[in-house]
Amino acid sequence: MTQKPDPVHAFPTRTPTLSTSVPTTPVADEKLVRQWIAAAISCAVIRDIQDDGGIEATVEGVQGALGYGYSHEEAMQSLESALFDWVSIKLSKSDKDIPPMGGIELNQL
Repeated sequence: MTQKPDPVHAFPTRTPTLSTSVPTTPVADEKLVRQWIAAAISCAVIRDIQDDGGIEATVEGVQGALGYGYSHEEAMQSLESALFDWVSIKLSKSDKDIPPMGGIELNQL
């Protein structure tokens, strides 16, 4: 008797991976971008989410970049990844509304 495949495991799945590089356009100065991200993280606002016990991390002036986790470390790592993606997209589109962080101005890249 042949055994039928389990329908839940019949198709292989791929785990999505986060990109840590610029999606389409290389960053002119990745070191400067990393410094901007470090400066932005130092200005992060941390907020406890009462509904689920999570922690949210944001940076004022950077709308759309949000870090979330169940520990301070998770939230900050998530924020770092979100900031890298956010600024990479802004730079690839030549957007000029990237706020300066720690004296670092990326709008000229």
